[in-house]
Amino acid sequence: MSEIALVLAGHGSHISPQTAGIVWRYVDRLRSWSVADEITACFWKEPPSFRHIFDTLLARRVVVVPVFTARGYFTKEVIPNEMGLNGAVTVKGEKSIFLTRGIGEHSKIESIVQAFVRDTLSAYNLAAEHTAVAIIGHGTRRNPESRYTARHQASRLRELDLVSEVVDVYLDDDPDIPSLYRNTSAPNVIALPYFVAPGSHVSLDVPNALGISDADTPQRANGRIVYYGDPVGVDDGICQVILALARETGLPFAENRAASPWSGFPKAGRETLLRALNSDDTLRFGQVTVSSERVWHKAEYQPTRAFESPAQLRSYLRDDPFRPLPTSTDLPAGWRVALENPEQAHAVLETVYPGLIADWSAARAGDFLTENLRDVSGRQRGMFRDIHRLDERAIERTIEQVCGKCVRQPTWRDNNRPGALPCRAACNLWLSTAVKQAEADL
Repeated sequence: MSEIALVLAGHGSHISPQTAGIVWRYVDRLRSWSVADEITACFWKEPPSFRHIFDTLLARRVVVVPVFTARGYFTKEVIPNEMGLNGAVTVKGEKSIFLTRGIGEHSKIESIVQAFVRDTLSAYNLAAEHTAVAIIGHGTRRNPESRYTARHQASRLRELDLVSEVVDVYLDDDPDIPSLYRNTSAPNVIALPYFVAPGSHVSLDVPNALGISDADTPQRANGRIVYYGDPVGVDDGICQVILALARETGLPFAENRAASPWSGFPKAGRETLLRALNSDDTLRFGQVTVSSERVWHKAEYQPTRAFESPAQLRSYLRDDPFRPLPTSTDLPAGWRVALENPEQAHAVLETVYPGLIADWSAARAGDFLTENLRDVSGRQRGMFRDIHRLDERAIERTIEQVCGKCVRQPTWRDNNRPGALPCRAACNLWLSTAVKQAEADL
């Protein structure tokens, strides 16, 4: 039985590979440092889900670090509600779950923000008295606390007197982003997106609100020169922030030490997989073939690429074109991973289909539990709170559109497809598709 697991809880996306991709990069780095027995990620928009991530872990002590720069709706409401947590420490069966603050609340973030401002001033030889800084947060009117962390960063910059003016503005709250031009007068504006990932908000929505067309070079907008930066989440120091938050629980996370990139994966279901490999020469898992020596997905008339790390394989499978649902039946083919040992097969499959081995193993053992649409709806506070009220035709249409293109079967609906893999509950992509179709039908 492993001892400590570290879970990074992020947002994910249906349209951008970067939003969850950067969280997986944190996971890869933390695994390579071997700081915990099991290290993984879960998401709101992508699998594995917040709700079922604990089923993938064997560790009895689990630390969840929210990978959000804002404090509020997701860190205080969605994550605790979806994960069934009731405070800083929650006991669920044999597991003790520790929930930390979000990464945007740790003081180490201040040094990242301040370094960016100093570096921009230096790189472009900007005079402090002629420069303003805008800390750009997401914000949400659902929770007023969502502005706290960006506002705090702005306050700290004012105290340091690095520039003449500092404001905090928000993509989805007040004061809005265009207000920075009314509330500052300096000819130069350093705009720092206080976001985790370079996803669609950072690459499209924020630049549009700033009135700039090229985020990579200084741009003139509203009579100012705007110097737009990368989101704070791309900084190399974020993994140290995550570790610092995890260690605030008092649990003994290891010091950084080199490890195989295929180590530190969730362990639930691994022994079941190894037993299946021992009894068969090869095992078909979704669209992937597994043996004790390699894992592959063959393509006709196409050379097979060899991958040596989870990062390489994950990028090939999900980034271009972006596949927000890793279990969709359009898995790119023409690749293989040679195994150093049979145990590595589990890590490879976990990279291809995050969280699925645990469900597959539970189903084989007769321990697989599902949630129907009423169960899902009952814990929602946002756009999915009435999802159980969909009419039968809309449900069946969405099952055909989403589940019909997935290696999982919609077990939560009592539909069976021979050879398919089980599914605990309607995924976020299913829910979002169903809501959009319902709106289109009105």
